[in-house]
Amino acid sequence: MLVRTQDIVWHVRIDGDSSMPPLVMLHGFAQSLYSFTLQVPELSSRFRVIRLDLPGHGGTAAPAMLDWKRLCETLHEVIAKFEWRPAHWFGYSQGGRVALMAALAKPDLVKSLSLLGASPGIADENQRELRTQSDRLLGQNIVGRGMEWFAEYWESLPIFATQKYLPDFTRKLIRTERTSCSPQGLKFALDHYGTGTMPDCFGKLSNWSKPLMLVAGELDRKFIESNRRIADATRAALLMHYILPKCGHAAHLEQPEEFTRLLIDFIQEAESKTA
Repeated sequence: MLVRTQDIVWHVRIDGDSSMPPLVMLHGFAQSLYSFTLQVPELSSRFRVIRLDLPGHGGTAAPAMLDWKRLCETLHEVIAKFEWRPAHWFGYSQGGRVALMAALAKPDLVKSLSLLGASPGIADENQRELRTQSDRLLGQNIVGRGMEWFAEYWESLPIFATQKYLPDFTRKLIRTERTSCSPQGLKFALDHYGTGTMPDCFGKLSNWSKPLMLVAGELDRKFIESNRRIADATRAALLMHYILPKCGHAAHLEQPEEFTRLLIDFIQEAESKTA
């Protein structure tokens, strides 16, 4: 379904009975809400699963302008149209950064936070500026060279190397999502809520007191280290910190059954802690 908030028309899918605990799921860059297709049947038997396409992705077109404050405000606004209770929030990669920023913006609306391969931001200003420039260049190349070029380039990155061993169905799903994206939409996402535009949230996240789950693939060394720093510093009442074996950045696609089990266990434990 399509839902309007301010100047964004969101593409939303909801699965599961309204009596069950709400779970918001946010996808990664150049993906869509369909990237959680493998998880939804099991998750929706226990939770009310709310999936959204982020601006510039899938069925959610990019607005004229957007910043982090506006993104978080309108994201909470669209969730509020379906759910009045605080929700469990999960995000992967770019979606993890969005989930984190939304949780920090309005923690009273978040019951727990789960992050997979998600950065809390770049602390060093020079490194942040370099990332901003890199993201801008990537966006220009996507628009100039097209989606087939982008799909080939993105799949060649070391962070996604392990995906070549995925089943054909999963690889086709990932490729179809990438090539179905709008070049202008991806450029918009990089320019307006890419990693370089995000403030460093490590300090705020380390003070997070609600249930927190941190996940990274065994071969995703960058995010293993990032999660370790957060885990060592956090004040979360419930902390679950996992490294999924034999997978890289997209652990939910490479080990879907194991990841789904971890997410279910965490949310059920968070429900019991916060009931």
